[in-house]
Amino acid sequence: EVRAPGGRLVKRVRPRVWKHPMKPETAAALNTMMQSVVTGGTGTAAAIPGVKVAGKTGTAETGRSHVYTAWFIFFAPADDPRIAGAVVLENQLNGFGGKVSAPIAKALMQAILPGASNGKR
Repeated sequence: EVRAPGGRLVKRVRPRVWKHPMKPETAAALNTMMQSVVTGGTGTAAAIPGVKVAGKTGTAETGRSHVYTAWFIFFAPADDPRIAGAVVLENQLNGFGGKVSAPIAKALMQAILPGASNGKR
């Protein structure tokens, strides 16, 4: 919907699918792979008991010794997403995506998803 600065509704629009970026079976495979990053890969720090979390860690060199850009992209619950996001931290001394960004993503999900902080969804 489109709203005026004061909050008045200007126009209501219905979302529609424009294009499909990949085949459903490819999306399902990617979802499974991203869940495995959180259940047993480099993103375990984002795991939330009772919530299927899908994510991908990343670390980029900055050109300075041991200083990195660390990131973690995520969505959850993986089987019916209600939140998706990215945590990007620049200039991290020996900081990798799974080590510094994934825990922040976990805290975001726990704050936003009903019941995620106590393992119930």
